[in-house]
Amino acid sequence: MIDKKYIEDRKEFFSVLFVISVIFVIYALAYLLNDSNWSNTTASGYCEKVRDSWIREPTNTISNLAFVFVGMYILWLAQYDPSEGKPSLSNRSWFLIMYAISCVAVGMGSFAMHGFNTGWGGWLDVTGMIMYISMPVFYNFSRFLRWTESEFISYYLISNAIFAILLWQYSLLTFLWGALIGIWLSQELALKYQKQPHIIFLVPTSIIMFLYLYTSPGKTPIDFVINEIEGVLLWAALAYFLYIIEDIKLERTHTPYFWAGFAAYGLATIIWQPSKTDGVLCDPDSLIQGHALWHLLGAVAMWCFYKYFRTEVDSY
Repeated sequence: MIDKKYIEDRKEFFSVLFVISVIFVIYALAYLLNDSNWSNTTASGYCEKVRDSWIREPTNTISNLAFVFVGMYILWLAQYDPSEGKPSLSNRSWFLIMYAISCVAVGMGSFAMHGFNTGWGGWLDVTGMIMYISMPVFYNFSRFLRWTESEFISYYLISNAIFAILLWQYSLLTFLWGALIGIWLSQELALKYQKQPHIIFLVPTSIIMFLYLYTSPGKTPIDFVINEIEGVLLWAALAYFLYIIEDIKLERTHTPYFWAGFAAYGLATIIWQPSKTDGVLCDPDSLIQGHALWHLLGAVAMWCFYKYFRTEVDSY
């Protein structure tokens, strides 16, 4: 029976479910109040044939519900997590709640972008992406620097508000996305190689350079250094910072979940480029869309990284 106690025991889940419902109502009202039409639309560039309806790219849009499902499932499972102990992704804390919300944000934003093809939908898409990829970065800093939950929430939300404003004004997605992935990889390497800063610098730089070259046909490693010099300098400074801070007393088990998440994201990235409009995997009329598979694999990666972070042993 769903009563007040039932809802209270699952308050995180039902609170976010209510917000999701409100957002979908807003999406629907925006369409209806605009004479059942979307104005100033531009195809997303991800292959699928655009329909003249509320959902303009059905497969690319519906596949985003996988992100929402992962986030909501994490919140549902929170009822079984302890509230005691040091706050982390392994107990009922704001760290756990914000990780789940960031997963949901990706799904809701990308739903708007592919569903409506509007400028504001595209902004919600990139804002959600940055909200997710920055989550592990701020979580790791909170572990290394011993932030409280309130400090984490403040730094994370204020930073994402700034990111959102910048993304509205400038085309910074590629830079922010690459920089944040590089920072995250540097942090993960610091768990095992804190006193070897050259490894912390070179490994993520090489991976991000590969992603840059893969998604930017015709570019060279020299172009990467020139165009992404700010990111390269940032990772160098970060490697030194992680080297000089207090010894990191955290252990996480990378097998199988970290590597499974890494593989899922890597495969998704490989599929992403050829599944764009005019790519070799593009078939606009097909119900099977490569970009939708990117969404599904991204959701798998989110779940795997959630499980990975829960393997943490805190020895501070």
